[in-house]
Amino acid sequence: MFRSTSTLAGALALGASLAACGNGGGSSATGASTTPPAVQTPSPTTTSTDYAACARAWVPPVAAPPAGAAFCASLATVPDAQGNGSENGKACRVRAAADIVQEMGQGWNLGNTLDAYGNTANPLADETQWGNPKTTKALVDAVRKAGFTTMRVPVSWDDHMSGSARAIDPAWLDRVEEVLRYALDDGMTVIVNIHHNNGWEAPTLVNEAGAKDALVKLWTQIATRLRGYDHHLVFEVMNEPRVAPNGVDDWVGKAEYYDVLNRLDAAALAAIRATGGNNARRLVMIPSYAAAPGDQQLDALVLPGDPMIALSSHAYTPWNFAGDQNGTSVFTGQAELDQLFARLNTKFVAKGIPVVIGEWASTDKGNAAERVKHAAYFVKGAHKYGIPTVWWDNGNHTPAPTATDVMALLDRATNTWVHQDINDAIFCAAQ
Repeated sequence: MFRSTSTLAGALALGASLAACGNGGGSSATGASTTPPAVQTPSPTTTSTDYAACARAWVPPVAAPPAGAAFCASLATVPDAQGNGSENGKACRVRAAADIVQEMGQGWNLGNTLDAYGNTANPLADETQWGNPKTTKALVDAVRKAGFTTMRVPVSWDDHMSGSARAIDPAWLDRVEEVLRYALDDGMTVIVNIHHNNGWEAPTLVNEAGAKDALVKLWTQIATRLRGYDHHLVFEVMNEPRVAPNGVDDWVGKAEYYDVLNRLDAAALAAIRATGGNNARRLVMIPSYAAAPGDQQLDALVLPGDPMIALSSHAYTPWNFAGDQNGTSVFTGQAELDQLFARLNTKFVAKGIPVVIGEWASTDKGNAAERVKHAAYFVKGAHKYGIPTVWWDNGNHTPAPTATDVMALLDRATNTWVHQDINDAIFCAAQ
């Protein structure tokens, strides 16, 4: 999510309004299907106290291999037609994409941090450029202790690359890896991506060759550096790829943009796979245009025929409640959320293609009870179809007359949770 997102309304409102594009969508040749987990539905009259008690019973999900089997230790182990492999002379079960996604559980974004940019005097200080403190192991420990089992780490690379080779500054790669390790050492699943950029990834025909060149060169370096990590590390090829004609973001897109994006997604994936080792079968998240969850964008997405991929989708839904600071403070979008998750299930999950909601949240309008209600309903709907959700926390937890995107759950200065009631709703609804 960018710092200013009022123009996102068009695309994310699309989730309910673009119904005329048919029932196709997101084709892929492979993927393992899973049985949706049972859901405990919080009552509409559930109180914050009830959510707190319920949340304490939450247990992180654990994927289980078939009875009598153990998961293979290496992502590089090649499965046979039945999904089995062999390591050190012993049979094992190769992890499928669905196994990794199942264990993501509920997640939290380290937003507006390593994705910040603009410190021209000292690019290595970009991490604090947008007002958040430097990330510490104590901060990440607090996220894990709260119950979150996935951390998405958005990263912007433009301030840290140079020349036609797009050579990444080793010091920046060192810092990114250091932060990833904070979460990996806590046993979390960690998602790393290419987040903001200066427009080079715009999926247009005229820009396609340059975008492909940059994506391939960046992902070759990132993936090579990180290929030794196990299945807990996940790559997301792009954030919200889109075109901005005359500087105005087009969140809806058109056929040209969709077709180019399909080729860019495939090129980035191929670059990752070519680095070998664990990256040969690492889970890679692929976005639709603008990561939008509308029928139009989803139906235009053609996923590569690779069994270790998942759809990356973002949903500040319903927009007038969740994303528009000047919109309604009352959550009445249950039907829109029902349609959203049913759509993602029909087009992807039911076809064996996992889905990850990499960003979602609601902005603070002094409406705590309604935000709790929204969080519970959102996570309940996603959990019904086995879709993990990753809350967008940008560090901003102070409403002000001109504020937007007041979405932080964690006070990063003190590592304390300023909206424990939302945390409790999330973990209660995920059971």
